[in-house]
Amino acid sequence: MSSQPPPPPPLKHHSSITRYYIDTRPLVSSSPKSLPLLSTLQITDQESVTRFIRPADRFMSLASALLKYTFIHRRAGIPWSDIHISRTPAPHKRPYWEPPDLWTGPNPSDSSAPSSSDTKSDIKGLEFNVSHQAGLVAIMGCTTPTAQLPNPSPSISSATPLSPSLPTQQLKQLNLDGHHSPVPIAGQVRLGVDIACTNEDKRTPKDLNTQAKFEEWVDIFAEMFSDRERRIMMHAPVHVPVAEREEGDYGWDSSTSSEDGKNMLLTGGGKDAKIIEQKLRRFYAYWGLKEAYIKMVGEGLLASWLRELEFLDVVPPAVPEAVSRARSRSRSRNRVGGMNVPNVQANNHSHLHPQAGLQHEVEKWTPPEKAERGVTTLFRGKKVEDVDIELVAYDEDFLVATAMRGVEEVEDGMQAKKWVRLDIENDIRPCAEGKCDCFQ
Repeated sequence: MSSQPPPPPPLKHHSSITRYYIDTRPLVSSSPKSLPLLSTLQITDQESVTRFIRPADRFMSLASALLKYTFIHRRAGIPWSDIHISRTPAPHKRPYWEPPDLWTGPNPSDSSAPSSSDTKSDIKGLEFNVSHQAGLVAIMGCTTPTAQLPNPSPSISSATPLSPSLPTQQLKQLNLDGHHSPVPIAGQVRLGVDIACTNEDKRTPKDLNTQAKFEEWVDIFAEMFSDRERRIMMHAPVHVPVAEREEGDYGWDSSTSSEDGKNMLLTGGGKDAKIIEQKLRRFYAYWGLKEAYIKMVGEGLLASWLRELEFLDVVPPAVPEAVSRARSRSRSRNRVGGMNVPNVQANNHSHLHPQAGLQHEVEKWTPPEKAERGVTTLFRGKKVEDVDIELVAYDEDFLVATAMRGVEEVEDGMQAKKWVRLDIENDIRPCAEGKCDCFQ
C-alpha cells in the first residue's frame, strides 16, 4: 500500500505589515521629565508607564503604548479613546486587542489591500508585537483571520477561511494561551520582533576583549543556546563589510571572500578586540533571532525547548553604509597627528547618541533588499519551513530580528518592508487628539 502524500501546507493570510518605531534617545536628553500624550492612554496603561523610575525606562514604556494605540487606531479604524489593550495571564502577559462587539472590520482607508482570496469579511482581528531596547522601540503588526483572544472565542467558527476542515480541538487552540509551543497550529497568524543593542554597557562586560573572555561569557548562556550555536559563535570566522575593512583596523583572508564580494572572513591577523567586536555583533544577532521566534509563539526565555530551537547560517547585517560613512568622518575629525583622540562624550556609550548629519532617517536602516533572510531555522533537528525570518540593522549599534508565521505580506507601495519612524508630536498627537485624517 502506497503511503499517503503529506497534507498541503495551510494557506497564509494576506496582509500588509506595519513597521513603526520611535527613537526615544533624543527625548530623554531634551525633556526627561515630560511624558507627552500620557493622559490620552487608559488608566492602566498610564500606570504601566509611571511605575518606572528612570526617565529612559519611562519613555520606552510610553513609546511602546503609543505605538500600540497608533497601530490599532489606524488599522482597526476606531477612535483613540475607544482603544483598550489587554494582556494574557501571567507569566507571559502578552498584550492583545479584543475587537469591540460592533467592530465590522479594518479601517476602509487602510492600505492592507486584501487579495482576491482575502476580503474584508475575512479579517477578524489584529496581531502585533512590540520590542524595546536601549531607547529604541518598535512595533510590527498585521490583520488576522481570527480575533487574537486569550480564550476560545465564539467568533471562531468550525470553518475558517484558512482551514475549512480544521478539527474543533485545533480551533479551540486559535488563541494566545495556546501558542506556547514552537509547533504551528493551522490558521495561526503570529508575529515576533526583537531589538538587540550590540553596545549596551549594562549587558556586555567592558573588558570582553579577548577570545578566552568571550568564550567564558558565551557559555553563561548555555541554557539558551545549543552547543552547536555556541561553538559557531565562539569559533566560526566572522564576515567584515567592505566599509569596515577600509578603516584599516582588520586583517582578512581574501581567499575566503564571500560570493558577492561585499564581505570577507575575518582571521586572526586583525586586532583581537576588533575580532571580538564582530563576534559580539553576531552573538546579538543570534539573541535577537531567538527572542523574536519565542515572542512569535508567545513564550519567554524560560521556554523548555530553547536549546532545541537552533539558528544556522547567521550573518549579522552590516552597519548601514551611510551610518558607517558618518562614523568614519567623525573618527577622521578626532584624529590628531595620526593618533585617535577619544570621544569623551560618548565614552563607549554610542548607543546614547544617535548618528547625526544623515539626510534621511531611512539611511540608518538596512535596505529591504539587503535584509538577511538566509538564516536556517531548526527545531529538534528538523528544518522549520513555515516561518519567515529576517535581520536588519539600524544605526550603528542596533539589530532588529523579526519572525512571521501564517501571513503572506502584501506589499504596500513605497513603504513595503520598511521601518517607518513616527514622531510623537507630528505623527501621533493628531491621532490621539482626534485631529488626524486616518479615516478619510
